[in-house]
Amino acid sequence: MKQFFTVLKFELGNYFHKKSFIISTIIISLVMIIGLSLPNFIDMSSILPIGNKGEAKLEDLAEEDKTNFAIYDEKNIIPNKGELKTYFPNSYWKVVKSKDELDKLVENKDVEAGFNVKNPTEYDYVVQNTKFNDENKYIFDELLQKEYRKNKITSEGIDFNKVDTIYNTKIASNVEILGKDSANNYFYAYILIFVIYMMILMYGQLIAMGITAEKSNRAIEVLVTSTNTNNLIFGKVIAGAIASIIQVGVIMSSVLIAYKVNSKAWNGILDNLFKIPPELIATFAIFGILGYLFYSFIFGALGALVSKTEDIGSSVGPIMMIFIVVFMISIFGLTNGDSTLIKVCSYIPFASPMTMIVRVATGAVTSVEFIISALILIVSTVLAGIGGAKIYRMATLMYGNPIKLKNALKWLKSER
Repeated sequence: MKQFFTVLKFELGNYFHKKSFIISTIIISLVMIIGLSLPNFIDMSSILPIGNKGEAKLEDLAEEDKTNFAIYDEKNIIPNKGELKTYFPNSYWKVVKSKDELDKLVENKDVEAGFNVKNPTEYDYVVQNTKFNDENKYIFDELLQKEYRKNKITSEGIDFNKVDTIYNTKIASNVEILGKDSANNYFYAYILIFVIYMMILMYGQLIAMGITAEKSNRAIEVLVTSTNTNNLIFGKVIAGAIASIIQVGVIMSSVLIAYKVNSKAWNGILDNLFKIPPELIATFAIFGILGYLFYSFIFGALGALVSKTEDIGSSVGPIMMIFIVVFMISIFGLTNGDSTLIKVCSYIPFASPMTMIVRVATGAVTSVEFIISALILIVSTVLAGIGGAKIYRMATLMYGNPIKLKNALKWLKSER
């Protein structure tokens, strides 16, 4: 046990003294802090709900900051031109006396667009160049439709305001959730799955590269004669787990602190982002850590199969493909957490670290299913650790061409 802690301490020291580890942690934390502090330094009123303050600012905008439009309404189809500003806030309208004048304003770019109203149900939308997300035409459609209905209803001797009030009556509704709020949980699950994906992808390869590097410079020969191979691989894997948890913890802490300090500037728009349900956090902690250990033992064993760092890609390629496929299944499964594929995958150790988060987020799992899946993953992780240690012991002193995984598995079978 003393040797295990010696290896653990040494490997942790390697992580914490690596410039790449320190710099990446600092940079990501700073980016998140700066991003969450932006509303204090930049006007983000266009995307933040700022209530009455925003309305006041809208009214006080300078004329040059408003969008310019022109309208040619020969038959006075829209008698009250003030309605235009109701539908197009933050705009300035120039009423012209001819179609030619309208076209000239658009051509000279004095206005963004022009509207030539021909009759109550027809108009021309005049622009210099069309835009992909131009909504002006659709807004003007609504305006002209309302004017047409108003004239028709009024001509029948009916009070249009009463009809308009009836049509625009708002229906009040409340959503009563008896199970899980899958809409909000979708985002939480996506983030947690992505964190697990990055942790395993990054640290798994680091473990494989570290073992291969030790093998290539013959340092492994000294290590395996100094301590048990179980201590070596378990020390490396658990050190990587601790380092990754600390790194993610530092980044998440910086995010939480930065948002707490700047929450007023955000006007509560991100509050729900930091209200992750406890059951999702618990699932992430249990399955995320176990999944990390499971894959790390495999990466460690695969790293021992090659003698050169340039051969790592071919060695870890198959497990990488499996991992990426599992990630894609989990992401697409967020829209249907009760599907047969997600249910089956939640019991497979290669997939359960991510797919179980999907099932918990969508409320499609029972306590018994959760426990069974966790037990399968625990047993699989222990077996992966034991098997990885045996492959590590046999492969570390074998140099030359990369050892095929099927041959390594045959060794394990023969040892039984």
